[in-house]
Amino acid sequence: MTACAERIEGVHRIAVLRPSAVGDFVFALPALQALREAYPHARITYLGKRWHRDFLAGRPGPWDEVVALPPMPGVGAPPGTDVDEAEVQGCLDTLRAQRFDIALQLFGGGGFSNPFVRQLGARITAGLQAEDAPPLDRVLRYTPLRNERARLLEAVRLVGAVAPAELSPRLALVERDRAQLREAAPLLDGRPLVVLQPGATDARRRW
Repeated sequence: MTACAERIEGVHRIAVLRPSAVGDFVFALPALQALREAYPHARITYLGKRWHRDFLAGRPGPWDEVVALPPMPGVGAPPGTDVDEAEVQGCLDTLRAQRFDIALQLFGGGGFSNPFVRQLGARITAGLQAEDAPPLDRVLRYTPLRNERARLLEAVRLVGAVAPAELSPRLALVERDRAQLREAAPLLDGRPLVVLQPGATDARRRW
């Protein structure tokens, strides 16, 4: 396991890049909680997709702001995706203006995502790096076929965040969740509900 670095002094703003699907977002929750506990007064900006912004709006959690990134190849969109250069540049300009103290890359080996994180202009960049990926200031070597929750907890140790006491991913419920459940399953009458999700973006993971 990577030795835990000391917490960084004078941290006011943190960016976390993880424009993932739902399941991979859930795996990141303990790492995000560790980051919050290490920097309780910092503003944490989660860089994700539009669904992150919509789903997390008004939902308590270890983030203060969610930014939906425009489609970029390898950063939330498949390689070869058409890019709106003006939109991407505008997004980068807005993010750079926040003057992040830490920018964390928690989205794969970094072939595409590390260059993006470096463009944010943060005081310190950290995160995952495959052998052929551009470096960051502090890196955890990316190896395939690892427990993803453990990998991300190890990655945030690069900036002094240790695993939280509660390792189970947890999301706070909000009233719109209950309203959507009542609409989708009106006959439950308070009985327990079990949900199976057999789908996945990767066909190898589908049941």
